[in-house]
Amino acid sequence: MTDRTLIERARRAGLSVRWRDTAGRVQQVPGENLSRLLNVVESMSGRATGTGLPAMIVAISGRPTPLPLPEGMQSSPFRITLENGERLEGSLRQIRGKPALPALTVHGYHQLEIGPHATRLAVAPASCPTINTITGTENARIWGVGAQTYGLRMPGDGGIGHFGAVATLARLAGARGADALAISPAHAMFAARPGQYSPYSPSTRLFLNALLADPHAVFDTATVQAAMQKGGRAYVDALKNLETTPLIDWAAASGYRYQLLRRLYEDRVASQPPAELAAFRAAGGTALERHAIFETLHAHFATYGARGGDWRRWPVAMRQPASPEVARFAAEFAHDVGFHVFVQWLAARSLAQACHTARASGMRVGIIADMAVGIDPTGSECWARQEEFLTGASIGAPPDALSPLGQDWGLTTFSPAGLRATGYRAFIETLRAGFAHGGGLRIDHVMGLERLWVIPQGGSSAEGAYLSFPLSDLLPLVALEAERARAVVIGEDLGTVTASFRKAAQQRGVMGMNVLFFERTSHGAFRPPVAWSPGSAAFTTTHDLPTVAGWWQGVDIDWRAQLNQFAPGTTADTQRTERENDRTALWSALSAARGTAGGKRVAEKPPATVAGARQVVDDAIGFVAATPCPLGIIALEDLLGLAEQPNLPGTTTGHPNWRRRYAGMTATLLSGADARRRVNRLRAERGHA
Repeated sequence: MTDRTLIERARRAGLSVRWRDTAGRVQQVPGENLSRLLNVVESMSGRATGTGLPAMIVAISGRPTPLPLPEGMQSSPFRITLENGERLEGSLRQIRGKPALPALTVHGYHQLEIGPHATRLAVAPASCPTINTITGTENARIWGVGAQTYGLRMPGDGGIGHFGAVATLARLAGARGADALAISPAHAMFAARPGQYSPYSPSTRLFLNALLADPHAVFDTATVQAAMQKGGRAYVDALKNLETTPLIDWAAASGYRYQLLRRLYEDRVASQPPAELAAFRAAGGTALERHAIFETLHAHFATYGARGGDWRRWPVAMRQPASPEVARFAAEFAHDVGFHVFVQWLAARSLAQACHTARASGMRVGIIADMAVGIDPTGSECWARQEEFLTGASIGAPPDALSPLGQDWGLTTFSPAGLRATGYRAFIETLRAGFAHGGGLRIDHVMGLERLWVIPQGGSSAEGAYLSFPLSDLLPLVALEAERARAVVIGEDLGTVTASFRKAAQQRGVMGMNVLFFERTSHGAFRPPVAWSPGSAAFTTTHDLPTVAGWWQGVDIDWRAQLNQFAPGTTADTQRTERENDRTALWSALSAARGTAGGKRVAEKPPATVAGARQVVDDAIGFVAATPCPLGIIALEDLLGLAEQPNLPGTTTGHPNWRRRYAGMTATLLSGADARRRVNRLRAERGHA
């Protein structure tokens, strides 16, 4: 095969043969790497078979839509059957010599017929709902809290936070004027793999993490207590011990949680499922059934050792969800399959109640869910929908100064060709799952709608290449689903982002993220609040960054020194020297902003101590709140002045990622003097005093 042939194949598949690194140098993808990736990416045709049309055409409301019609169809009449059953007929227009549908304004998923051929037509709004639209207020400036669901504490939770705690926090925050509560991803994990608990490494994004289900969403306290007591004194004592620890013991706590859920199922549900559960199961259809079957299969094969945890190593017949062998297994283990349907129902009901509580408390946006960038290739979604995912590749990031070997996240993503061939089915269903209950959705690594760094299975991160995605279709679909859910959208756009993507996202109403530590000029100065983007949401920090108190005290540097995790050419000493300069720059910006707001300017920079950080946290929250960003999200860690961050990127051991619990019960978290003072500062700066 000639280089020219390989490059042409890569171009058609959407693989970039060159990329620009963080130093601005153009890098060439070796031919061998391209060949390996092409074997994965070319596995499907990107067009529907048997018609002259793609499986879905995406249109923007109010604009003519060019059509990729073959010869002989360009002068055909069209017929559209709208979702509401109404019919439209007409003739195609010619725009710049190409056939096009006239402008349509009825949003939704319709049926388009041209001659003897038919396809789905999605007509999307020009933009996602905005904060102004949701609140009914011009130039709205609202605020919310960001929290890690698993870290919240409730009496009797057995060591893992759940959606009942989310409801409690939403009620308290809403009563104090918050309009939103952003939570960590709640995607389904693996019941038989408790050691995998990062919320960004799910089995599927279509369903929920059963460990976050609140039994009280369905059962009364007496019933739940009876189920606990049935485990005996040792079980009850173990639960109490797990509840008091500062870090989650996922292996132990998840095992005890599933024991409780299994008892509730056996004693109260299995023999006579309630009508609501039956309706939930019917509505979930094939997708829910296959997830429940996968969980049962996964638990079965996991007993065979490490190989059993990966469906790609199961017996051939069991790798195919529609095989007769899988059907026989599901029938034989119907009781266990039913249990996994039950826990999904319980989780969905728990989250729905939390979202209702948020709205009832006065929140105008409500719960903002979080959508991970990819899924585990050994999980239920890849098993159930193999033709729609790149199961032979993983995603990550190319080599850069911080990660000289690149990053492999151990996740996979949609197949662009598979998406087109199925009319974006998997993408739309993932969006709907994210929007199912809440008033907003944060899309992790939103740049993935345009391109992702893909790595061939078994290869190193450096052997990857950028794969393009149909952004011009995906972004309008985000807007359409957001409109149907009446929800806002935040795109995590930190890091390297193309100018074309920023423009497209802004046009579609996807808010970016302005984070305090990154809002700096080329000279290192922190941008004043007035210079922050009115098209983005404002944050003090994120789950992957230090808290404000931790950053001020250099706790993150201490962790990296302990784990020997520094970029080449840097040491703990150079990092601490740089941080001291950064502290001076931040304090200068905070002091100036305080003076501009009419507050007392404090000339002396606080020390890098716990006491010194308290004033910095107060001012940082006021600083972020003073920005023109329509939504300000303050991490609960910052409202409480905590020094430790939820996750330290680049580590899998050594740092307790995704294990930290908030110190107090959820019902009292916002009652302390520091939290009350900071909430009052938020209210004042956001115009809610």
